[in-house]
Amino acid sequence: MYVVYMLNCTCGRFYIGKTIRCLYERVREHLNSITSGKGCPRVIEHVNSAHGGDISSLSFSGLEMVPPPAQGGDRHRVLLQREARWILRTRAAEGLGLNDRTDLGMFI
Repeated sequence: MYVVYMLNCTCGRFYIGKTIRCLYERVREHLNSITSGKGCPRVIEHVNSAHGGDISSLSFSGLEMVPPPAQGGDRHRVLLQREARWILRTRAAEGLGLNDRTDLGMFI
């Protein structure tokens, strides 16, 4: 819960995301979105066009778990900031990354 994760594709493309739920549930949503066409458009488009919709081309890994704040801070805001930091650090909004630059709007 409250995890920043990376979706990796066998071709080298990748996506940075976040979830407040169990990572397993979010992974399952990503995989279901590829077959349904409803979800993260850049990931869906990539997997369908480059891999014929083959979800076995994807793997997922947790990058960082955001613990509850000690002094009652906003855990969700910290999660958004950590996701933005990972997007910037990995250059996920350019090159091989599948993130959209607008993901970073409130933190740049």
